[in-house]
Amino acid sequence: MAQGISIKSPVGDKLDWDCQELKAKFPKTKDDIKEPIPSPESCLLLIDGKVVKSEKTATEVESPVITQDDNKHVIIGKFEMASEAQAMQALEAAQRAYGYGREEWSKMKLEERCKHMEGFANDLEKKTDEIAQLLMWEIGKTSKDAKSEVTRTVAYIQTAIKEAKALSESESKWEEEKGILCQIRHLPVGVVLASSPFNYPLNEAYTTFIPALLMGNSVIVRAPRNGATPHFPTLELFAKHFPAGTIQFLTGSGREVMGSLIGTGKIDAVAFIGTASSAAGLFKGAPNPQKLRVMYEGEAKDSAIILPDADLDVAVESCASGMTSFNGQRCTAIKMIWVHESKAEEFLKKLGEKIDSMQLGMPWEEGVKITPLCEDTKPGYIKELIEDALKKGAHIVNNGGKCYATLCTLSILAPANKDMKIWSEEQFGPVTPVAFYTDLQEPIDYVAKSEYGLQASVYGYDEDDIAKVVDALSYHVGRLNINAPDQRGPDVFPFTGRGNSALGILNAPEGLKFFSVPTMVATKTDDERNVKVLKAVNAGGKSQVVFGAK
Repeated sequence: MAQGISIKSPVGDKLDWDCQELKAKFPKTKDDIKEPIPSPESCLLLIDGKVVKSEKTATEVESPVITQDDNKHVIIGKFEMASEAQAMQALEAAQRAYGYGREEWSKMKLEERCKHMEGFANDLEKKTDEIAQLLMWEIGKTSKDAKSEVTRTVAYIQTAIKEAKALSESESKWEEEKGILCQIRHLPVGVVLASSPFNYPLNEAYTTFIPALLMGNSVIVRAPRNGATPHFPTLELFAKHFPAGTIQFLTGSGREVMGSLIGTGKIDAVAFIGTASSAAGLFKGAPNPQKLRVMYEGEAKDSAIILPDADLDVAVESCASGMTSFNGQRCTAIKMIWVHESKAEEFLKKLGEKIDSMQLGMPWEEGVKITPLCEDTKPGYIKELIEDALKKGAHIVNNGGKCYATLCTLSILAPANKDMKIWSEEQFGPVTPVAFYTDLQEPIDYVAKSEYGLQASVYGYDEDDIAKVVDALSYHVGRLNINAPDQRGPDVFPFTGRGNSALGILNAPEGLKFFSVPTMVATKTDDERNVKVLKAVNAGGKSQVVFGAK
């Protein structure tokens, strides 16, 4: 332990994984639940413009909410893993809809595709409450955050439409250089496969396939086991607003569904959000990796660095928000904190008080911050990380170390060291390690040498220290936040990272370009006939590619 730093555990470093206090947070019986329990039409797929009900081997969708009397999950519908045969049907439909760039959607001018997307966004917004309720019940997102995810998704679509129109306008001109006259337009790449993660099943998926659709591609979307039901109310909207086969929706295993599709060699681009190991397994099966465009978002181990002159109130507020938002199940969550030894004791006290003041409970309750976890294995993994850290010198420095079924307190562990699993593993849940430092180079080296590199934050005002951190870490993370929490938005800013954290840029402007190819139609200006015919094509309204140049 660092010299002079006194650490006392309010819980005596004891774990209580059968916490009766937390058990009391759950409804006693199903009849005690006053919030309407959704009953969505289940086991839905979208293939070739038709919403298909598929339930040969359907399983129940279990909410993370349990009832005290029987310790059973509340059931909110059924889920069906799409078969490999259904995946192939979806691929065939997507290929027909794209038709080598000769079919309706791919040939349509970008402005017209934007009109279809605007109609879809308007109808999606009308389903905000229905979708938000499913997010809340299936993955345990608070009522406020669930609604925010839907409204943010609609806003993202509107941003993407705006950026698409701006891109089209910017390309409505002639380029001339060294005797070459041309027009450059971004054209679709073909068939795109996109995945949806459980933590932001709507928003994260849409940030990939909406730009792909707008650029004229055909899209196959795969939803995970947790987080599929919020998509079900949207399938009829896709069928309504887009030509048949333009977008397909499948559920199921990433390795089975996505792996089989990639293995055909007929997928032109993939947007995958998941772990680095899963990505490696998927892409290993591609017979033509040299032509497969890959956009990837993976794990992260975002660090917060608390400088000696930091305003601890600002740092604590920011870190607490980053640690607890959706129970720490975000790629941009604060997953490691570095605090200077001179501030460690005071910081831990303030952070512990802040975390312990946050309300735990059911996701529909007003003011709740920490909710039940939707992954069955997550509570056990969190316990494993805490036990390992305690054995290797850490203490539980707040009222943490407690869990019942799916509901766990957020535990702060200090001091963290390199021998602990949580030092390098991404916990993706309600536990956060805190390490102490005397030399600023320690946290800088930690971030710089990590296999991950999404974001980091630094708290303080000394310009020499801030400059040192900025200059060192800007080469190792995609975004460095000064006295502010890690976050994704705004959606016009680049969202990317380094190492195993990201490949490509997830935002509206760059997404449009990623899922398209800048294509030139060019001629030499030394022959007047060349220029005449190209400009005639531009003015004649007969081409979907060359038009509108001024």
